[in-house]
Amino acid sequence: MPDALPPGLAPCPPLRRFPAAGAPTLLFLHGAGCGGWVWEEGFAAHCAAAGLPALVLNLAQTTQGQSAGLTDYVAQARAVLAEQEGPVVLVGHSLGALVAQRLLLEPAVRGAALLAPVPPEGLWLCSARLALTDPALWSEAARMDQPVGTAPAELARSLFSAGVPEAEAQRFLRRMGGESRRALLEAQWPQPVPHGWLHRRPVLVLGASEDRLIDPDAVQRCALWHGVGAEFLPGGHLLMLEPGWKDVAGRLLCWVKSLGE
Repeated sequence: MPDALPPGLAPCPPLRRFPAAGAPTLLFLHGAGCGGWVWEEGFAAHCAAAGLPALVLNLAQTTQGQSAGLTDYVAQARAVLAEQEGPVVLVGHSLGALVAQRLLLEPAVRGAALLAPVPPEGLWLCSARLALTDPALWSEAARMDQPVGTAPAELARSLFSAGVPEAEAQRFLRRMGGESRRALLEAQWPQPVPHGWLHRRPVLVLGASEDRLIDPDAVQRCALWHGVGAEFLPGGHLLMLEPGWKDVAGRLLCWVKSLGE
């Protein structure tokens, strides 16, 4: 997260560890305008309790005083991978899923789970659809580079399903914002993501049934790129903060277990 935070909010550490005795290690990558805190609401600890060590990376939105780009995010995650002794499964959400896809040729990567992913083509098609069908949401999504805690309260109902209590949705929303404008702009365009026939890593693609930002077609195209089918689970864009997050975690854990079979 950026340095300037609303009163009462502490910055996330660059890397948070949830130890466990099993393998592989899960490396969690958050989406735009968020931070590692989205995984720390329970998701990462739940996976660690199931026996898989978890690392939550808080992507730095600035490097050497400049706005970070997607290549900077990839480099930050690659540095964490270099420190791991065993295999790593990447777990990326939205923009973090795009970062994960760019790392699929890394030797340490065993596979990747992509939640509500930005597809390899970038966001240009999703953005065009949103601008035509929901210009208000499109305008607010484009403002994720604004300071943390300044998003309008009504945005919560676009990011979360009706199952998330209003007070909870607003609490999460107050922690959002501050994304690198450079990263947001770069994410609009096609990215150097290796095709499934090239990286040959197992990939799990999970979409959200009530996602208003990443449409089902984009999720399907992402899955097709990697040679797998897409699955859709109940909830809004931020699946790890929805009431059914344990079901999402359970699907992830089941899939990771299957990698060793």
